[in-house]
Amino acid sequence: MQETIHQDFSMHELQGLSRHQFAWQWLPSTGQSGGIFLGVREDVFSVEDMDRGEFFLSMSVTDRRVH
Repeated sequence: MQETIHQDFSMHELQGLSRHQFAWQWLPSTGQSGGIFLGVREDVFSVEDMDRGEFFLSMSVTDRRVH
C-alpha cells in the first residue's frame, strides 16, 4: 500500500512496476494528498473481494501457498 498523488494509472504503467502479476486498486488524490494505491501479488494471494469507499480501499485475500 502506498500513498500517491496520481489521479489515474494505465494498465501499461501498472504492469511495468513488477515482473509479477498484481491485482491493483487505487483511489485518486485530491490535490496533493489523499490518493491510495494498493497492489497484491496474484501468484501468492487470491483476491476474494475488493471494496472501495471515499476514503478507503480494502482487499480480502487468501494465501495460495496454504493448503
